[in-house]
Amino acid sequence: MEKKQQSVESAYAEAKKGNWAHVLTLWQSELRFASGCSRYVNPFSGWSFLHQAARFGHEAACRELIRLGTATGTLTYENESAADIARRHQHHELASVLQRACLDQDECWCPPRDPKLLPSSNFWDEAQERKAINTMLVAYGGGVVKIPAGSRYFVDSLERTLIGWHGTYDPPGDMGCGSMV
Repeated sequence: MEKKQQSVESAYAEAKKGNWAHVLTLWQSELRFASGCSRYVNPFSGWSFLHQAARFGHEAACRELIRLGTATGTLTYENESAADIARRHQHHELASVLQRACLDQDECWCPPRDPKLLPSSNFWDEAQERKAINTMLVAYGGGVVKIPAGSRYFVDSLERTLIGWHGTYDPPGDMGCGSMV
């Protein structure tokens, strides 16, 4: 087994035990590792890190996974989404957050499979201005939008980058080049 995969599976085992403080600390120390974890799905159950975080009602972990690009609509082998898991475990507010976060069916803003890419969003009403510290690569419409370091961009409440038509981000624009924020 590849060492990187072994580490993801070790982190998943910690998540499954509810040891989210440890998992979040690991993710803070290595962004690429965290991005890889955000795409991991257990081959035996279909559960992801997001499902585990939802089970424990750990909203901070859910938000971090969404920011990194996890697919919020992923279903377990028993056809349960992370929102379903949160609801089943009486984490109703978190279930609402997870349900609202689901952009998986929207072709332009679907979560990227590539862990090197950040997710995009079209939740214009949640726009919050940011400045890129480093160059950012954001998935949009099957392509990649490059946001240079120092550039202004906008995010939704889950820190996903708002990308408008034709890959616009400062500000994200509509089809007629008008601002969406």
